[in-house]
Amino acid sequence: MACCWVSRRLLLTLSCLGLPGLAVALTAAPPTNTYAQELLEELRGAHPELLGASISAAAPKAASGGAPAAVIVASTDRTSIGAPADPADLAAAVKGTTSSDSSGAARIEVRLPLRDVSGDTVGALHLSYPRAPGAQIAGLEQSAERIRDHLQRRISHLGNLFDPFPYEPDAPAHIQAQQLVEEFLDEYPQIEILAIHVTPPDSDYNIIAGSNIGRIGKKADNDDMRCVFTGKPNLEINSTGKRFESEMQLHDRSGKVIGALGVVVAYKRGDDKEALHARAERIRAEMERKIPDSPSLFQPATPQDSRRKS
Repeated sequence: MACCWVSRRLLLTLSCLGLPGLAVALTAAPPTNTYAQELLEELRGAHPELLGASISAAAPKAASGGAPAAVIVASTDRTSIGAPADPADLAAAVKGTTSSDSSGAARIEVRLPLRDVSGDTVGALHLSYPRAPGAQIAGLEQSAERIRDHLQRRISHLGNLFDPFPYEPDAPAHIQAQQLVEEFLDEYPQIEILAIHVTPPDSDYNIIAGSNIGRIGKKADNDDMRCVFTGKPNLEINSTGKRFESEMQLHDRSGKVIGALGVVVAYKRGDDKEALHARAERIRAEMERKIPDSPSLFQPATPQDSRRKS
């Protein structure tokens, strides 16, 4: 009963601190094929030293009649998905700090606030490390923070964690388009979101073929296709006022139109939007030099880059 009381108190605190999204969740267990789960699967592949990992968050909207709760939305132990979030994990999200503790003699638990690309808290990340001889808590916490920062560059907002992955059942994943996205994220740390919209061979639909926020296979909307057909860029500030997007017509290296490229960067009132767009155009030009043709973007990623690394 004490644990339940602590959980309710933390959830109330989340709302009072201006984090209502964390204090609202679906009562039913979230599906296991979410984008959050894909992030952890890639994390497990890149960090075999981890004993386990989980992401706790709350759905953006409450289910009808559902009691507010935060739950485990992704975990390397899939049987725990949908279980109530650990109060200690929620505390890390509320405080905005990294914390660690020992779980017996075998493991060290590190808890951190999980944030989106704009730095807004969306949940909590829990990493379990083995207690190796000579292991230093400070070193493990620094390792955990690097992992968290890697994930942060791949989360658009709270709801992004709950997106299905792939977004469409048969969407191609781990292809050259995704590899290009990863290369450009490494080269341009100022990029917050990068998305390549192209049409797969033998398909009539333009889709997201590579991005750092999942949604692989998501069909282009009218704004995307207007950009593709007319060449007029879509330039906009997002609803929070924190991001500026330049969506531009994308070509292959021969100059043929193959789709669209979305480049999103941080924005604040007074920033020079023309300068931000000009920088996005330079990024696009560099990417186009790396694209022989549209079908090449759907070839498998090269083995050394087939998984995201942190």
